[in-house]
Amino acid sequence: MEIDLKKENGRNVFFIMAASLSASAFFQFDFKIVSNFTDALMAGSLSLMLSVVLVMLTNIIPQTVKHKIIFTRLKDELPACRIDKLCKKDYRIEFEKVKSRWPDVFAEEIDGSIRNSRWYQQIYKTVKETPEVLQGHRSFLLYRDAFAGLLLIFLITLLWSLFNNLAEIGHINQMVFLVQGLLVFLSLIAARISGNRFVVNAVVAAV
Repeated sequence: MEIDLKKENGRNVFFIMAASLSASAFFQFDFKIVSNFTDALMAGSLSLMLSVVLVMLTNIIPQTVKHKIIFTRLKDELPACRIDKLCKKDYRIEFEKVKSRWPDVFAEEIDGSIRNSRWYQQIYKTVKETPEVLQGHRSFLLYRDAFAGLLLIFLITLLWSLFNNLAEIGHINQMVFLVQGLLVFLSLIAARISGNRFVVNAVVAAV
């Protein structure tokens, strides 16, 4: 039975976004929210409810959009499209050995999308159930979806701030932007690194 990694990660993504929203509320109200138990409870409940909605929205966003943003590429964004370059940088891999074993994957002048497809068929599918590959895949999906959710939170906060200039509905504390921006940046870096590591781990496991 195939493991549903996205489902496994769902709770962790939910808590990451709830933590971001709670931290934002904490800074927005200048720490005073914690002085009143009722207000703190309401803020926490609201954060949890918003997190549920954001998890749903995160799942709606196409994977290709997430990948293009995380790897900052409009074409051939998936790391397996560059598996040859990634393997050359990994000390665990003897590049000439893997090149001779999978010439269709590591040959030069191959289109990125074709390289990705061949990596998937010839390498990943043979080792996808191994612990190191499963963990690498799980980590990548976790950070990818967490990034998408955290980015949504940041964009919603930004829109709220811009709308505030027109309607005076409440000033956003600058610390909120700092915290949210930092979380978005860290999750993006984590997603990129874990994505690269995942595809290379598949090669290591298959050798």
